[in-house]
Amino acid sequence: MLVRTPAMKLGVEVRKVETKDNRLVMSGVASSMPCTIEMSGKELVSLAGHLLRPSVLGLVFKSLFRNGN
Repeated sequence: MLVRTPAMKLGVEVRKVETKDNRLVMSGVASSMPCTIEMSGKELVSLAGHLLRPSVLGLVFKSLFRNGN
């Protein structure tokens, strides 16, 4: 995953996903720095709504069945 900000670009790799205290906690690395991403249930539902759009689902299916990369 690539995160772009006005100041820099970060390559983010999520290595572990768990729930803790009613939050989704993803941990991994951003470039070479350890990082965590925490999302509340409300934020997770909002993100899921964006991810369930037909264009995004189409990309998921294309990626699943594409040969090679």
